[in-house]
Amino acid sequence: MPLAMLIFMDESGDTGFKLKTASSRYFVLTIVIFDNLESAAKANDAINELHKELKFPESKEFKFSTGTSNKYKTVFLNKLSKFDFRYRTIVIDKERLVQREPSNPEESLYMLVTDQLFLRAQSRVKNASLFVDRTAQSKAFIQKFNRYLKKKLNTDMNKLIGEIRHKDSKSNNLLQLADMVCGAIYRKYNKKDDSFYKMIRKREEDLWKPY
Repeated sequence: MPLAMLIFMDESGDTGFKLKTASSRYFVLTIVIFDNLESAAKANDAINELHKELKFPESKEFKFSTGTSNKYKTVFLNKLSKFDFRYRTIVIDKERLVQREPSNPEESLYMLVTDQLFLRAQSRVKNASLFVDRTAQSKAFIQKFNRYLKKKLNTDMNKLIGEIRHKDSKSNNLLQLADMVCGAIYRKYNKKDDSFYKMIRKREEDLWKPY
């Protein structure tokens, strides 16, 4: 397994269970994996170039759900799909989940899904630096999340993740890539539109839909 593995994680949908009113039916969590620093740097540079090519202000981020037109989404995903990364994702249908497990606190769902996503990838991940979008996360949650994940994923014999960094996606191109990939997958299920998903499917290592 290569050294200097970098993983960028983002989610689409929410972890709420008010399915008849405010909450989304689906919750999707995606990790974008670079097996070395060189591959990550090339993808990062490509996103910087896109800002210039599209005259898209550097102060704005590429974000699937808001602020990025379908035209720009298409250009972004087609261009970045040519770079050397892989992604793994888990899709939770909460309507099916509540039928099987009626009690699901929101916070624990996020942690459990992250845990299961990485455990399923344990043969393909080793001592990776994990970057997570810190938007709307409290300091207390970040500390709890870090402790939980390291306890669940790391043992004396096998260390899946090393450093965990919570960053603002506005200043991190590769978290924006994770957002765009995750958003394309979410749209496939939430809107029954797989047009964007097809653009990045060749980078897919695993799509798991347990519910």
